[in-house]
Amino acid sequence: MRRAAPALGILARVLLGVAGFLLFYGIEAMMTSSGLRPPNIVVLVALAAIVLVAAATWRSEGRPMGGLWVAGVVVGLPLLLQSITRMSAPACPPDHPPLTQSYYCVAPGASIVVAISAVVLALSLIGAYVELGGLLARTASRARSG
Repeated sequence: MRRAAPALGILARVLLGVAGFLLFYGIEAMMTSSGLRPPNIVVLVALAAIVLVAAATWRSEGRPMGGLWVAGVVVGLPLLLQSITRMSAPACPPDHPPLTQSYYCVAPGASIVVAISAVVLALSLIGAYVELGGLLARTASRARSG
């Protein structure tokens, strides 16, 4: 199998990051004060882009999860930070009054979002560690041999 050029690997990670930002944007629209909504078109397009770029990266680099961690960090970190800050507020009841300075509530299911985003972020950090460790090992072996 032929090795991909480093520029293609970098481009794939950038595309995964952009698709991750798009996914985060779409997920934001899914979390409303009425609860979690079904996936919208932005989420579906972002997921399709992530799958396509990850499959292309897998094919070119020979690593099934190569670069997927980038999208995971881009989505997981902001969701985790946002959801943790909202955990102290009460969940919105059905048919709640409009949100104002005196009345504030958050989307039901904030603890689920915290748990899922924490798992995604942890797996992404493990993936980054493995990928960067492999990159450093390949660089060290090339330096010793050449």
